[in-house]
Amino acid sequence: MTYDFLDFIDSQAIREHIRKINYEFTPAEQAVILTHSYDRTVGEKLAALEYLCGKYTEEEFGADKVGMFGDNSGMTFREKLEYYINGVKASLALKEAAEGYVFIACECEEGYEYSDHDRRYFSCYADTYKYIKELKAENSAELPECRYEYRIIVMPIGAISGYWHTYDNELELVNAEPILPIDDDLPMLDISEYYVWIPLPFRKGDIVRIRHRSAWCFKQGYGVFSLQEDETDECFRRMRRIHRKRGDHTDMFYPVDSFIEEDDSTVGGTFGYEHYYILALDCCTESELDKITYGTKYLAMAFDEDSDYTMMNLLYDYSGGYIKRKDCYIDADKYLSEQLRRR
Repeated sequence: MTYDFLDFIDSQAIREHIRKINYEFTPAEQAVILTHSYDRTVGEKLAALEYLCGKYTEEEFGADKVGMFGDNSGMTFREKLEYYINGVKASLALKEAAEGYVFIACECEEGYEYSDHDRRYFSCYADTYKYIKELKAENSAELPECRYEYRIIVMPIGAISGYWHTYDNELELVNAEPILPIDDDLPMLDISEYYVWIPLPFRKGDIVRIRHRSAWCFKQGYGVFSLQEDETDECFRRMRRIHRKRGDHTDMFYPVDSFIEEDDSTVGGTFGYEHYYILALDCCTESELDKITYGTKYLAMAFDEDSDYTMMNLLYDYSGGYIKRKDCYIDADKYLSEQLRRR
């Protein structure tokens, strides 16, 4: 097969940054990162993992740059990768499963959360998939501009949890939860849970587009990148070394700040932040500024050290209600448009 690892990095900004600085990931790092791709199908990811497993020896994998908690098993990374590959294949085989399972279908429109009330139950995978195809056809006819995500949960009878198969808006299978052995003597075998450091192109104050996909939610939003990496800082380099020894994927989540508008608020809304997975972040474009809340734009300007607008200005405009009335004395749209054109 032809294999270009960068094709599996969904974020265009991060993909272009890695290409620009000629940063190279070890095969082990590549294996972990590509499991997180949403734009590539399960079949493409599986083929890439098998390619890596067959091409490189254990010594060539460079597993020392991949972190995970609590591994005293002595298993090599290549052995863990094989477990993962076989686990995905076992998950795909559930499409042919018959007795002993319940199949659950659910859908989620972008911007909303999955609802337990909208689940439909079936006795076989084929009928469940037929149902989500019908949902897809209805959604395309009634709301062609909206994007959806569809999920089939294969639940062993008597179990409290099942295995998720996630289909994107085009009904491409983009995730199949691997079936892995549960054994206290084994390490965590889901390699998507391992830590990998990824160089980022974002600077403090950049507005980023967030394509957030978590266990129960599928939505897109915007926020301000507020934690800048500093390669010259010894504390940053020390923490990266620690994570590479014993980190997990939750250490790859970065805080993104935003302003949540509220109509009934005297000041226009509230500031807050959430932690998002690195590869869910991308640069926004000038044409997207109208989709971003007014307060988030001013928050971006306050974080930007090149801007004359400070956090003190932001607090004044916020407490005085100027953000709600959209009559701040500096034009954030003009400033941000100029910044985006320079990128």
